[in-house]
Amino acid sequence: MPQNDSPIIDLAKEEDVLKILPCVPKYSSRNAGWKGIQLLHNSLPAWESVEHSYTDHIVDISDTRVAKLERVLENKRQETSISTGEVAIIPAYTPHRLACNQASECTFLILNPSVIARVAYESTDPDKLELVPHFDKPDSLIYQICSALKNILQINPQASSLYAESMVTALAAHLLQYYSAQKAVVQNFKGGITKYKLQQAIDYIHQNLAEDISLEALAQHVEMSQYHFSRLFKEATGLAPYQFVMKCRVERAKELILHSQLNIAEIAYLVGFNSQSNFTQNFKRFTGVTPKQYTANIK
Repeated sequence: MPQNDSPIIDLAKEEDVLKILPCVPKYSSRNAGWKGIQLLHNSLPAWESVEHSYTDHIVDISDTRVAKLERVLENKRQETSISTGEVAIIPAYTPHRLACNQASECTFLILNPSVIARVAYESTDPDKLELVPHFDKPDSLIYQICSALKNILQINPQASSLYAESMVTALAAHLLQYYSAQKAVVQNFKGGITKYKLQQAIDYIHQNLAEDISLEALAQHVEMSQYHFSRLFKEATGLAPYQFVMKCRVERAKELILHSQLNIAEIAYLVGFNSQSNFTQNFKRFTGVTPKQYTANIK
């Protein structure tokens, strides 16, 4: 635990953010409805923090090269240069201090400890739960997860919860595997997902295309953990749950274009897209053409 005079920071609260950062984040996921994880992207001047700790686990990802960065974690100090994609792990309630000698860009992934606990319970030996602090080092998977979350947040924040839940499960499993006190060995889920449960999940998706389908709801519907459902669903279908939902929405949209008199904006809404531009982007990703081009080709 931190010293008594060190502030304990809840980065979910804007007033707490300003206790340690010199300015508010450039953008965040605060209003996107994500569960278990938040994202803060920061554009910072040269600065130095007081010693503090966080109520959540923090994954600090560098988005620029920094010539000189000093970080103190649990009274261990490191002074180094870092590059884009380097990652530091700051577990909840770990004493931490940072000083940076230049303007920089970084992203915080704020992970609720309950997510780590859930994934540990579902997929590993729960006794190997505790995350340990790690100084900045390259981690390509965490950087890819961070980039994907920033991208979906900017493109379609109001319909990004399923995607974020999928990413947080993958991130938690990765942290347990490589940043825990002992290397966690993931247990096998024998036999894969049954055809019955797979069909249950697919039926649920088709029946709820217009809704914001969550990974939690899908997993609960087939009585599986989110971790195992996400992994085994992809194994069975070749697509992650989020990708499969997008594909189903596009397929349903194609049917409506062929067999209804609805316009493109109405179809986008009926199949679960919150904007026509997001609908067009995903439609083209799966078909190679825009909805207007598809309509023209079938006439």
